[in-house]
Amino acid sequence: MNVKQLRYIAFALVAAAFCSCQKDPSTSDLHRDYLVYTAHDTGTDFSAIDTYYLPDSILVIGNSDQTEYWKDENALTIIDAVAGGMDDAGYTRSDDKTAASVGLQLSYVRQETYFVGYDNPYWWWYYPYYWTPGYWGNWAGWHYPYSVYYAYTAGSLLVEMLDLQADQESGKKLPVVWDTFIGGLLTSDAELNLQRTVEGVEQAFAQSPYLVK
Repeated sequence: MNVKQLRYIAFALVAAAFCSCQKDPSTSDLHRDYLVYTAHDTGTDFSAIDTYYLPDSILVIGNSDQTEYWKDENALTIIDAVAGGMDDAGYTRSDDKTAASVGLQLSYVRQETYFVGYDNPYWWWYYPYYWTPGYWGNWAGWHYPYSVYYAYTAGSLLVEMLDLQADQESGKKLPVVWDTFIGGLLTSDAELNLQRTVEGVEQAFAQSPYLVK
């Protein structure tokens, strides 16, 4: 199975996300391939979005009992790839998250498997030390306008776009309007891992044409 075939699988999973549950397919037999999954809120007008804020670190979900952020040169390369995708799509990066239209948060799953579902009102309830809604403002929790259920495995990158202009009244949850899951990234070759991750980010934007302004 090649990368092109996997991309067709990723598109199929996107369609299934809105009517049922789905898992990240096992990557044990894929060897050199990876999977890129994307989903978005069909009610969001992405053409009306102007600016975005992107933190300078990636949250790591692993074995540590302390919050861990990835900030080295490799992490910045991945962050720059996300910024490049947003810039190429016509958005402008902002240094002020309180003024940005959307925010993007990156998380990397390191040698773990977690199951998360939309059946709990607090998204990411089962993830330890996940991004807190308070980082982005006065939000009571997370909210996906579309139903999702994932199984995340080792070497997975998650990128989420948050609607920072949504209503922040008491009790409101922060909407996630676009996300991508890139799986099958972890090998014994660190350079290959980085290459796969950057290519996965680029593919995520390529298969999300609705993001282009």
